[in-house]
Amino acid sequence: MKTLIKNVVIIQKDRKFNGSILIEEGIIKQIFEDKNHDIKDAKIINGNGLLLAPGMVDIHLHGSYGHDFIDNPQKAIDVVSKGLIKEGTTSFLASLTVLSHEKTLQLLKIYSTIEEKQTGANYLGVHLEGPYLSYEKKQLMDGRFLRNPSIDEFNEMLMAADGKLKYLTIAPELDGMNKFIKHAHNKVVLSIGHTMADCKTTLKALDSGCKSFTHLYNGMGQHLHRQPMAVTAAFIDEKAYSELIVDGNHIHPDVIKATYKILGSDKIILITDAMLAKKMPDGEYIFSNLACIKQGNRVNVIETGMFAGSVITQLDAIKNMKAFCNCDEVDLFKMASYNPCKLLGIENKGSIEVGKDADLILLDSNLNLKSTFVAGRQLY
Repeated sequence: MKTLIKNVVIIQKDRKFNGSILIEEGIIKQIFEDKNHDIKDAKIINGNGLLLAPGMVDIHLHGSYGHDFIDNPQKAIDVVSKGLIKEGTTSFLASLTVLSHEKTLQLLKIYSTIEEKQTGANYLGVHLEGPYLSYEKKQLMDGRFLRNPSIDEFNEMLMAADGKLKYLTIAPELDGMNKFIKHAHNKVVLSIGHTMADCKTTLKALDSGCKSFTHLYNGMGQHLHRQPMAVTAAFIDEKAYSELIVDGNHIHPDVIKATYKILGSDKIILITDAMLAKKMPDGEYIFSNLACIKQGNRVNVIETGMFAGSVITQLDAIKNMKAFCNCDEVDLFKMASYNPCKLLGIENKGSIEVGKDADLILLDSNLNLKSTFVAGRQLY
C-alpha cells in the first residue's frame, strides 16, 4: 500500500523545507520538494502545512503509565509502547535499575523473547543502568548490588539478552574497568554515569571505547575550576554524546542553555529518564525499592528528597529545549531522534530519508502532536 503525506514542512537532520513524502510497505520511498505532489493509487494525507518530523527515540526510559520495566516485562512493554505513540515517541529502550545478578539475568532472558506487535512504539532493546556504578553516586540505585565489573558476569548478561542488550551505564573509576571497557565496548554501547571519575580518568574511558554520558550533570562529578570531573570531560571530548533531562528540575534552564552553547545539537541526546509515575496521578509510588512521591512535573524520594527520575515526555523535552535555548526544529529533532539512533548504530530510523522506516510525527508550529506513524501506519 502506498501513502502520500503532502503539504507539510519536512524536518530533516540538516534542513527543513515544504514538501511531500511517499511511503510504501512501511518505508520512505520518495521525498518531494513539492508540498502538493500527487501520486496515483496512493492514500493521500493532507498535512495542511504541519511539521513532519522523525518520530522521537527515547534511549533512557524506566517506565510509564504505572508500569516499571523491572516488573512484568511483556505487560510493561505493551502498555508503555502504546502510550508512547500518543507522545510522539516511536522507538525506545527499556531501562532497568540495578538488581541482583540473578534477577537481571532472568529479566534479560524475558526481554530477549518479547515480540513486537507494531501496535505502538518500537521496542529496540534494553539499557542496563549499572550494576558497575559508584556507590558514592548511586542516587536511587540499590547499593547492595553495586560492584566492580566482571567480564564473566557481563558475558552471562550478553548470552541471556541474546542481542537485546544495547546500552550499559558504567563508572570508569572502578577497579578493573580499563580491562572491562576494552572487552565490552564493541559488544554494547557504553555510557559513563553514576560516577566520581575525574576528568582524566573519564577521557581515558572515552578513548578506550565509551561513547556517551548518562544524564549529564546528574549522578557524576561536576565541572569545577580546580577539580575537573566527568562533566568537564564531556565538554572536552569531541565525539561523545551527552544525555540531558530537560524537565526544568534536574538541570537549571541556564545550565541547559550553557550546555547547548558548548556542545551544540550534534552532541546532545534528549531523554526522559521517566519512571512509572509518568502520566499517572500525583501520589506515592515505589521506584528502585524506594518510596517516592509525584507532585506535578517532579517526583522525589520521600526520605531524602532526591529526584527519582522524571515524569516528562520527549515532547515536553523538546518544548522545554526550544523555550530555554531557542532551538529550531532541525536541531530539536537531531537531539531527540537522529542522535540516539546514531549512538546506538540504528541505521533505519531517526531521520527522514529515503529507505528508512516511516516512523513519523505531525506537529503544529507550537510542537503540539497531531499524528504518529509507525512503519507508515497511522497509530495516533
